[in-house]
Amino acid sequence: MAEAVQNGVRTMDDAFGKMLEADSNAQYVTDAMRRNQPLPPGPALVPVRRYISREAHELEKKYLWTRVWQMAAHEDDFPNVGDVVPYDIATMSFIIVRSGEDEYKAFYNACLHRGRKLREEPARALDELRCAFHGWAWNLDGSLKQVPCAYDFAGMRRDEERLPEVKVGRWGRFIFINPDPYAEPLENWLGDIGSQFEILPYDRRYKLAHVAKVIRANWKVVQEAFMESYHVLMTHPQILTGGAHDLCTKYDAFGNYSRAIRCGALETEGMPDWDAVPDMDGNTALRHPLNGWIYEKIGEDRVRVKTPKGREGIFTAAAKWIEGELTDANPHLCLWVGGHQLPANAAKARVRDMNVPKAIRDKFGPDTPMRTMQAEMMRSVLRDVVPSVADRIPDVELHSSIFLTLFPNWHPWGSFNQINYRFRPNGDNHEECIMECMFLAPIPESGEYHPVREVHWLREDQDWTDAPELGTLTRIFNQDVRNLPFVYAGMKATAREYLRLGDYNELKLRHFHQLYTHWVEDAAAADGWSA
Repeated sequence: MAEAVQNGVRTMDDAFGKMLEADSNAQYVTDAMRRNQPLPPGPALVPVRRYISREAHELEKKYLWTRVWQMAAHEDDFPNVGDVVPYDIATMSFIIVRSGEDEYKAFYNACLHRGRKLREEPARALDELRCAFHGWAWNLDGSLKQVPCAYDFAGMRRDEERLPEVKVGRWGRFIFINPDPYAEPLENWLGDIGSQFEILPYDRRYKLAHVAKVIRANWKVVQEAFMESYHVLMTHPQILTGGAHDLCTKYDAFGNYSRAIRCGALETEGMPDWDAVPDMDGNTALRHPLNGWIYEKIGEDRVRVKTPKGREGIFTAAAKWIEGELTDANPHLCLWVGGHQLPANAAKARVRDMNVPKAIRDKFGPDTPMRTMQAEMMRSVLRDVVPSVADRIPDVELHSSIFLTLFPNWHPWGSFNQINYRFRPNGDNHEECIMECMFLAPIPESGEYHPVREVHWLREDQDWTDAPELGTLTRIFNQDVRNLPFVYAGMKATAREYLRLGDYNELKLRHFHQLYTHWVEDAAAADGWSA
C-alpha cells in the first residue's frame, strides 16, 4: 500500500513538473513552485475525541493558544495611531494597539484594577486606554497614566502597573501575537512561507473584504473542510472542468505550513461529453458534469432533477424529495440552483466568464491548453493593476487554486487568489467556531485603494449570500457549511474511536494533526496527562 501511494505521489509530481515546463511563462516559475515535499504515507488515525470532547478544548487552551503564533489583525485595521483592535481566542483576550507610526503593541485585554476588559470593540485614534468601570487609564505604550483616587491605593508602585504585554510579530502587513514570552521569533515559526509569494509579496496587498460568521461545529471540523480538494467531487461538482478531478491536486508540507495546488495536471480522464442544453446559466440551471443529471430551479424552493434517461423528481433546495420517480439527488446541487442567489448587480456576483476572447485564442492557437488561455485572461486584468509584474506571472499562479495552511488556524491562498481564512473557537464554546474570510487584493501601483476597516458579521441564521462582497464564493460556502453540522453530529454518533485520513489527498490534514499532537497532546503527556 505504501509503495502504491508513493508511486501515485511520483505520478502527481511528474505530471505537475511537466505542466510547469509547458507553462507559457515557464522562465518565471519560482523555485517554490518546483519544490516537492510530500509526507511519507500513514498511519493517519485521528482520535474523534480531539474534535468533540471538552477535555480537548481545555488542553488547547492550556497548550496551544497560549504558546503558538497566531494571526491576530492586519495593518489595514489600524489607519491611525491610537487605533485598537481586540483579539479573542477561547477564554483569552488581547488588544492590539497601533502605538506609533510604525509600531504595534499587544496587551492582555484586562484592567489591572478589577479585571474588566479594556476594549470589547475596535476603537479609533485613542490617546489612552481607559477602563470603562472605574476609569483607570494607561498610555498607548502600556505605562500607567492615571488612577482615580490614587490616595486609596497605598503602596502601589506606578512602574509595576504597566499593562502586561504579549509578543508581537509582523509579516506581510499581518499582525501576529504569541502569549508565550519564551516563544521562538515569528520569523522562525513562518519558515520560508514568504517564498510562496515571491512575485507579489503579501506586503503589497490590502484588505478588500472581511466577513465573519459563527458555525455550529468545532473549529477543527470547519477548517479541515477548507484544507483539501478531495470533497470537490461530491460537494462542489459544478466547478469541475476538464480533467480537474480530486487527483489533480498536488500536496506538500514544509515546517509549520502545508500547501495544496489544485491544478488539473493529470488530464488522463476528462469529463463526459454531454449534449448542450439551452438556458443553462450555471446558477439556477446546470448539468452535473459527471453523471449528466440536470438540476433546474422551477419555483420558490423547488428544484427539478432529470437524468439522461428521462427519470425526474422534484426536490426542495434542501434536497428533500417532494414527488416523482427519482427520489434522491445531490443535496449540494439542489442548494446551488434552488437556494439563495446573489443579487444580479452584486460585485463579483456572476460566475466568472471563462469564454476566451478571440484575440487570446489567436495569440496561442487552437491546440493550446485551456488553462494557458484562461491564465492570459487573468494576466490581462492584472496589467491594469500591477503592470510591473503582470507579464512575469506564470500560468500556474493564475489558473491554479493554491491554498496554504499555517499552523494552527490561518489559511492564506497563494499567488493571485485573494482568499484568506481564519478559524477559532467561539469563546469558551468548543462546539462552535468563528469562521472568517478575508480578501487580500494587490495594492494598485497607482497607489489608489480603499481597504475595508470593519468586519462584516453575519448572524448565525443568515445566508452567506448576505455578504455579496465575497461574490460566488458565498454559494460555495453554503455548500460546505451544509455539510459541517452533519460531520460534527456524525463524529458524536460514530462507533469508531478514530477517523482515518487519506495518505495523499488529505496530506494537509495529516500535517496539521502531526503538529497538533506535538503542541497539545505530547506537551500534556509531559505534564502527566494521559488520554
